[in-house]
Amino acid sequence: MKSDTRPWLSTYESMGYDWHTLPELPEKTLSDYVRGYAEQFPDREALVFLGHAMSYRQLDEMADRMAALFVAQGAKAGDVLGLQMPNTPQYVVAFIAAARLGMVSTSISPLMTPPEIIHQASDARVKILMTLMPFWQTSIPPVLGKVESLSTVIVSGPMDLVSGQGESVEESRDGVNVMSLHDHLPSSVDLVDTKVAMDEVLYLQYTGGTTGMPKGARLSSFNLFINNLQANVFYGYRTGEETVASAFPLFHIGGAAVLFNALRTASTFLLIPDPRDIDHFVAEMQARTPTVLAAVPALYQMLCGNETFKSLDFSGLRMAISGAAPFAKEEVQKLESVVGAGKFCEVYGMTETSPVITLNPASHFKEAHVGIPLPGTDVRIVDAEDGTRPMPQGEAGEIIASGPQVMQGYLAMPEASRKALRVMDGQTWMHTGDIGVMDEDGFIRVCDRSKDMLIVGGYKVFSVEVESKVQSLPWVAMCAVVGRPDHDRPGNDVVQLYIQRMPDNQASESDLKAELSTFYKANMSPYKVPREVFFIDAIPLTSVGKIDKKALRQTA
Repeated sequence: MKSDTRPWLSTYESMGYDWHTLPELPEKTLSDYVRGYAEQFPDREALVFLGHAMSYRQLDEMADRMAALFVAQGAKAGDVLGLQMPNTPQYVVAFIAAARLGMVSTSISPLMTPPEIIHQASDARVKILMTLMPFWQTSIPPVLGKVESLSTVIVSGPMDLVSGQGESVEESRDGVNVMSLHDHLPSSVDLVDTKVAMDEVLYLQYTGGTTGMPKGARLSSFNLFINNLQANVFYGYRTGEETVASAFPLFHIGGAAVLFNALRTASTFLLIPDPRDIDHFVAEMQARTPTVLAAVPALYQMLCGNETFKSLDFSGLRMAISGAAPFAKEEVQKLESVVGAGKFCEVYGMTETSPVITLNPASHFKEAHVGIPLPGTDVRIVDAEDGTRPMPQGEAGEIIASGPQVMQGYLAMPEASRKALRVMDGQTWMHTGDIGVMDEDGFIRVCDRSKDMLIVGGYKVFSVEVESKVQSLPWVAMCAVVGRPDHDRPGNDVVQLYIQRMPDNQASESDLKAELSTFYKANMSPYKVPREVFFIDAIPLTSVGKIDKKALRQTA
């Protein structure tokens, strides 16, 4: 008999798993794992970047050298390191070095403007900022002197840690010491290991700022690594045997989580600096066949359009993981036709939950859902207005989650923390702001972000549902639904549809709109039908590869 409040329990039982039992978490930080594998798997490739490999022994030694550089700049436990760079060895080495010293790391997106950098660096109280030469030449100079805590900027060239060559920078500007990594990284150092408790903050990861200013989620080693182990119940990572190809940016929580799981299991991690350079991404997979592939739906779509990708031998691939955005059924089928059936799984979560809440396992994959709660993770669907009243099974409401992966709170934002984290029935619940439905098996379907849900004539319109239907048309490459206020009916929205066509589609817009009209009548209730349709050259994407609805709303 299924549980009324936890219907996923019987699903776990049918799969042979125990939801109540959490995997045992070793008392190991990120630094500890790398140090141990430098001894256990010294010659195993840890990182691969532009064809250059760094072994676990080299990674450990490089982290010690980087830690010594930070100490020389006055860094100590509790200080904050800012990392402004794409997927490069420097990012990984610096993160490990910071963990080795008990420092806190915060990722600063390379796409940020100077005012955005100033806000995050000031809020996080960044002491040392590591950046790449192109950013030093553009976005960093306006920041100097405007972040009180910032004392040092370390500038690196992309190939500094793999080629031994780099550009020199040496100056003091606005009270900040600016230096090049190439000239100041010591050649040999004494081992450094600072004892760090598992509940100390390891990662200060900022939310995207879609509702107000970005907020710093305080994530501990415990949060991040217990979440790795929770998900690994389904992933089944084999220590010392995996090759992970991930195009998630490391400055995004999804990319960081994939990296942590790879380093936790002595995997080989392929660093992809520009995920939109599909030819390079495919070439790296051609050289080292991945056992684990991780990307966002938009990137999987791009990969499936690449002839070389479609010709690769994926017999060794165990799983293809997707997250961060909905993945249409038709697109999943295209991917499986390339990589093989029974390998695709989808995750759902957010920065504040380290990040995974639910997982749709490949072995029990349910289409159009994001899976069941991870072991030890409670999920409820509650009334979106009052945030407490449980919704009847099958009815939409806000998704809230409770578990060991939930953040400690937002940095220096007690009111925002109280709004996000609320105690109910003796548990602390993270209110996600997502609208979802739970079925009789405990599988969750995300309907929309609460801010993306539209109201038309008093009815709720979920943009994800409309997008999924339109995406099934063969001439639609990508599409997005947003709303604008209906000035004729206050409190209502006008449903707008943006479409990026397939490159080979030459039909006129009028013919396509006529086809859409016929399609709507057969597939959608009248109130869900987009009233305004726009054909654009390219759907805007965020740095992570999600559809940038914020940009589309500005267009609207």
